[in-house]
Amino acid sequence: MRASPAYHLRTNKAVERLLFLELLRKLDGRLPEGVASYSYVSLGGPYLEDFMLVHTAFGNRSMVSLETKKHVRTRQVINLPYSRIALTLDSTRKFVDKYSTGNIPLLAWFDYEWQDWKNQLSESCDLLQKLPLFSIFKLTLTGKTDHLGNSGSDPLLTKAKTLSAMFADYGPFDSSQVNEQSICTTLYGICRRAIAEAVPDTYHRAVRTLAAYEYNDGTPVLTITMIVAPLRDVRVLVRAADLAHWPYAVLNWRRPKNIAVPYLGLRERLAIDKLMPDADARTVVRRLKLRLSDNYWDSVLAISNYMEFYQYVPQFLKVSV
Repeated sequence: MRASPAYHLRTNKAVERLLFLELLRKLDGRLPEGVASYSYVSLGGPYLEDFMLVHTAFGNRSMVSLETKKHVRTRQVINLPYSRIALTLDSTRKFVDKYSTGNIPLLAWFDYEWQDWKNQLSESCDLLQKLPLFSIFKLTLTGKTDHLGNSGSDPLLTKAKTLSAMFADYGPFDSSQVNEQSICTTLYGICRRAIAEAVPDTYHRAVRTLAAYEYNDGTPVLTITMIVAPLRDVRVLVRAADLAHWPYAVLNWRRPKNIAVPYLGLRERLAIDKLMPDADARTVVRRLKLRLSDNYWDSVLAISNYMEFYQYVPQFLKVSV
């Protein structure tokens, strides 16, 4: 049984997923081909929710689910939202090895929920080398560090040494770079360097970020959305989609944005929303006498993060069917 919250009940992940859709909407019509024409490849899990969202938004007819667990596939058969999703028992590595560069751009999301960073980054780089121009690749890594070791009087030092050995070309790393608060930033730097080496900038091809986020729904998570295209065309696309003025864009490998939306009850959300968008976080805390923490500034920070992403925060309700 999984110890982390179910995929569809993770608030910050849900926010990030809706931001991904919003990004695709902004790109749609500015890309050489519409998003609907892209082949969508993803690790859909038992519920295939991201397939449903992408197809509902754009109507993609070529979709491939990657899954290695046979028991999960039995659930996918029941939860299949659309007939156009090909349910495979392929791993991401098998998909990358079989994939041949074609004329149809790919929209791919490798949403890894386990930690095998070196191999995951290797196969992601291998795919980026093959992708047709104007393909969009999204990479999600989880930041649990237990697999790096917990031995010795200083477990963080042990983890740092293991990570330094794992990515010797990008280290060394110290204890401050492997704790729960910093691991996503560390992984982001590793990803940037590994991808730059695998796909060095040329006149015809480069890899650039369009969005990057870190969040924690019980596990630190880093997710990066990239596009493969000539640099000149990336600049044109960014201007055409007005991404420089979209507050959730992360362009040209700038620092990831942090999504840390607090868990709020329905009445709390409605009370805060009534003050939006004019009030700032301190005004909300003062007027509602609302505290989400013993520390006043922690409450302000939490409310501020909610206010930054409130348009994308889902509300989970119990429904009897």
